[in-house]
Amino acid sequence: MSIEERKLRQKLPGIKANISLECFTTFRIGGPADWFYQAKTMNELVEAVRAARELRINYFILGGGSNLLISDRGFRGLVIAVRDRNYELQRTKILAAAGIPIRQLLEIASENSLGGLEFMAGIPGTLGGAIRGNAGAWQESIGNRVRRVKVLTNENEIRWLSHDDCQFEYRQSRFKKRGGIILQAELKLEKANKEKIEKKAKENLSKRLSQPKNPSAGCIFINPRQHLPLVSSAHFSHGSMRGEASHFSAGKLIESCGLKGRKIGDAQISVKHANFIVNLGKARAEDVLQLIELAQATVQKKFGIRLEIEICLVGFRKERKNGEIYY
Repeated sequence: MSIEERKLRQKLPGIKANISLECFTTFRIGGPADWFYQAKTMNELVEAVRAARELRINYFILGGGSNLLISDRGFRGLVIAVRDRNYELQRTKILAAAGIPIRQLLEIASENSLGGLEFMAGIPGTLGGAIRGNAGAWQESIGNRVRRVKVLTNENEIRWLSHDDCQFEYRQSRFKKRGGIILQAELKLEKANKEKIEKKAKENLSKRLSQPKNPSAGCIFINPRQHLPLVSSAHFSHGSMRGEASHFSAGKLIESCGLKGRKIGDAQISVKHANFIVNLGKARAEDVLQLIELAQATVQKKFGIRLEIEICLVGFRKERKNGEIYY
């Protein structure tokens, strides 16, 4: 055991070695982590990150394991699983820990007749991960509900960031661009009728019934925001996508390239929704990566659009180390 490993065990009681990450992701894919630690409180999360930084050990933050593809080789460093689910109600605001699951957050809001989060129904993962990627659906995003966020900065300081400081954009935030550990967030909601809240959430949930049921990481690509080249509507199986400089469907671009159902190994571009890659049973991360690259290359060649990956790639050779944060 190296000096760094011995120090890590001293600083983080309960840390485990050589833990498979496969069962901690919605994709059910991933090799082992050198070290695995469950942070059940905010203080434990802060101490774990500070310990990794002090010992210069590569690390990443694991929330609900969605929106994530982990390499078959696993992760050489420390995986910190955020398990803090504490929350506090303040009239029409919820102060919640980064580790609280989105599903639980929606239940809390509904039980207290607080509306505004119904669009998140069916979205997996945790609050921290949702804020990092500014998750959303149906033309709404979690960033619109964030009043402020408590973070551990890259300089190891704990501070509050205002909504504007978070720099929310479509599926983007300052945390995705510049790092920083999300510890807690304050959400601004409004009083509403509980039955109407539950009805709207169920309606949004029902819209997701057509999505793939096999293990996946959710949508693989961000819907592009640019003008498509002037192409015939015949290119598209579900109508024309010409004209507006708004969000085009990445799934329909992929489908229009004839890639729906394409398989490599046990990974498949879903026959239900082409922006999903599903694990048919024993898919490897390398299989998924090849399908990602195939979709990007084919869409680029046909439409001149480079699809941007929405999911986080962890443990791959192109990954930046020493402080790169993932959810």
